[in-house]
Amino acid sequence: MRSGSDFPSSKGSLSGVNRQFLNVPSQKRGSSSAIYSEEEEFSEFSSARLRTSDLTREPFGVGSGVIDYDDCEDRQELAPFGGFLRSNLEESIFCREKIFSSAPWQIEKGEKGNSFLVNATDLATEKGKIVNQRWVGALSLPCDEIPEKVLTDISDKLKQDYACDAVFIDDQTIQGHYNSFCKQILWPTLHYQIPDDPKSKVYEEHLYNYYKKANQMIADKIVEVYRREKNDQKPDDPQNIIWIHDYHLFLVPAMVRKQCPDAKIGFFLHVSFPSSEVFRCLAQRTSLLKGVLGADCVSFQVDEYVRHFLQTCSRLLLADSNDFGLVYNGEFTKVNTIPMGIDVPSLQNIIASPDVQEWQNMIKARWGNQHMIVSRDKLDKLRGIKQKFLAYEQYLRKNPEKVETTVMIQIFIGLQDDDDYETEVMEIISRINSLTQNISYTQPVVVLRHDIVFDQYIALLAEADAFIVSSMREGLNVTCHEFIVATKEKKAPLIISEFTGSSHLLHCEGNGALLVNPWDIADFSEKIENAMKMTQKEKDPRWEECFKVVETHNSISWVEECIASIDEVWHFNQDKCSVAFKPFTAEIFANFMEETHGKRLFIINVDDPSLNFDRHGGKSGKSALSLSRVGLILNNLLSNPENIVLFASIMNRVEMELLFNNVGKAGLIAEFGGYIKLPGQSHWISTFDDKQTNIWTQQVTQVFEAKAERLPGSKAVVDDCTVRLIANTALLNDPKRSSDVMGECIQYVNDAFGESEELHATIVDGLVVVHQKNLSTRSVQFLLSYYSSNISSDVLAQQFSIKRVESVSGTMFPNLIADSPPALLTRGSGSLTHFFYSGGLNPIDEGIYDISHTLQRDGVVKNTFTVAVKSGKSQNVSSADYSCMGQNELFGIIGQSSAPDSQS
Repeated sequence: MRSGSDFPSSKGSLSGVNRQFLNVPSQKRGSSSAIYSEEEEFSEFSSARLRTSDLTREPFGVGSGVIDYDDCEDRQELAPFGGFLRSNLEESIFCREKIFSSAPWQIEKGEKGNSFLVNATDLATEKGKIVNQRWVGALSLPCDEIPEKVLTDISDKLKQDYACDAVFIDDQTIQGHYNSFCKQILWPTLHYQIPDDPKSKVYEEHLYNYYKKANQMIADKIVEVYRREKNDQKPDDPQNIIWIHDYHLFLVPAMVRKQCPDAKIGFFLHVSFPSSEVFRCLAQRTSLLKGVLGADCVSFQVDEYVRHFLQTCSRLLLADSNDFGLVYNGEFTKVNTIPMGIDVPSLQNIIASPDVQEWQNMIKARWGNQHMIVSRDKLDKLRGIKQKFLAYEQYLRKNPEKVETTVMIQIFIGLQDDDDYETEVMEIISRINSLTQNISYTQPVVVLRHDIVFDQYIALLAEADAFIVSSMREGLNVTCHEFIVATKEKKAPLIISEFTGSSHLLHCEGNGALLVNPWDIADFSEKIENAMKMTQKEKDPRWEECFKVVETHNSISWVEECIASIDEVWHFNQDKCSVAFKPFTAEIFANFMEETHGKRLFIINVDDPSLNFDRHGGKSGKSALSLSRVGLILNNLLSNPENIVLFASIMNRVEMELLFNNVGKAGLIAEFGGYIKLPGQSHWISTFDDKQTNIWTQQVTQVFEAKAERLPGSKAVVDDCTVRLIANTALLNDPKRSSDVMGECIQYVNDAFGESEELHATIVDGLVVVHQKNLSTRSVQFLLSYYSSNISSDVLAQQFSIKRVESVSGTMFPNLIADSPPALLTRGSGSLTHFFYSGGLNPIDEGIYDISHTLQRDGVVKNTFTVAVKSGKSQNVSSADYSCMGQNELFGIIGQSSAPDSQS
């Protein structure tokens, strides 16, 4: 595949994976090797063809492999009544080894596969966007039947002349991987057709083993090619990108990542991705998701699939999702939408070719006086063919005068494997064709039971008065794009199912394609009627809008955007180095204190993961009340007038004031930044809208309490601006059930309130925490603005929605004084120049580490210093500058510091 770059002028190369570059047409091996995309009717790759009449799994099936007598100099005849005239002839016929070792073979262009991907990457190579590309894929030959030497020769030929590295997967594995697991389990599920055939369920786990084996073989070959091509290049070299495609290879990204941890890996899914309710029906759901998350960037055709993927990962893996992707086990994976496209100029050249023009003339001569509707589908239930013909029939019955002036040309591609469905469709077609009263006219439906040459197909599109795509569920249907380009002269309307990926692009907010729900036959029929009655004045602007989309989302931009995304997120992840190799020491902190002069802001998150259950029961350990000794331990830090110190926590204000009532010089931050008590102040200030919070808090609380009742050993904790589900002993006694409940809570909040109320639910140290998005980072930004700028208190209060809240000491029901201005602290003599933050290894603290680096890069503060506090089971990847093991180690190091500024 290829590697790429961020900018059009950059060049790169790619190691990658494709599904089919070898094909023996008569050998039904899952319509080839099972590695690329769902579209099998196209292929631009090579195929190795042995000069035998056929290659089948059964030794002597119909058309089985025999010697080609055209190449046999010494042809012998069989005895007239059976037996052999030559004593060794029987042995030579039955010996497959001899047949295939001597049979000639050649590399030919394949007939199936993902032609759009191949064309896009080839065009990018021609344009200089990609160099040194290589393909990795599996042979679609019956590998068990071909001698090792012949396979080696084929592999060498592909490697040298076609930049293809072949993987030899045995026939049983490829049968289980492609024909069984991919096509009978994954494909239907991804398209909302959950398999319910008992025969397939019996062997589901067994088939998954074949799927896993094939994925591992592909991954091993990718690693081999990557290391061979990489040589001594640096990991960040733009020529080192691995681009993996489609659901056949869900497990490959993680398998490659395990062997090449520094590799740039991208994954693109060409088909649809279902909702979490559907995907969770797969028995291997978590393994498949973890496999995909081995990639740096996961890309989809439309936003809907991105949303489904993020929801599924949040629910099943408890991953933390955001607007850019998700974090799982400390690793960030970018998840984005990059629609695939076509090469418009190349298609325009084909349309203008003499061959296409000749076909157009013949089509005009045949159907020139009729309104022609064109459609091209594989004959299966997912394509909505039955619904399309029912809608067309209803249109003709409603408008009988159109029966003799309208024709629908239906092209069926590929092989059909559902005889019952085919019978239903053909009965409807026969019923429609019986509507005509004049046998001299063309029937209302013309069916082509095989695909046609591309030139003829493009000519049909150019002459069509409408094009229909009625799929029940589909990824991006690029035939729609081809139609938009081909109908430049007529500007005919496109009727497209709202359940296809292309509809999101070509609808153009109602000004482009006509959307239909295939199940709504009446509306579908009306849309056909609207298309047939549409005037040219109505057609032109709709076509213009669609053509702009097709031109913008072309094949070159698709390749460039995908490669740029992979490269961008890889560099981002590389900045999050392993915290195990950058320990926080007393010497490092002493240097920080000595080298920094001016005001320093210290925010110390006191939520040690190992103490989490202590504050809420359910786990023995060191008491959280030991935090009351912090004032004594950090006396040197607190006594330095140049230091501004605040302690932050998930705890509410009551708990914070009880624990730190003897640390008067420090400020407090409660509920992830919802409340702030500035140093030297007796009152709190809030950074959230309490009226809005009261609305969602009640609804979330009801759900969390109901979940807690059904999960013994758990409980819901409700504070002013946060709601938490604490699994406690339930997580220890029934981890699977606890994870399911926690995932359901996360999905509920993010789906129901994520956009409307800007809420976010995530896992923090084993708890499900619900709070407003960016609550913690907003409070940090407020403090930095307050101490580092000369902005007036009134402006800050308005900018950050600050309100004054009275102290809660001695009462559990604080009195909020709304709309009263906060009594802000008088600033010191110097502005803030340095920022220190210590926290954990959770998504909330990681967000503050990231924003700290941004603030330093943007010059808001001169220097930032971040420390991640680890527990024994924490992951070892973070954006923090340093790490330490537990709060005791952190406080011990900080407590040893003196006040160098006061001594200088």
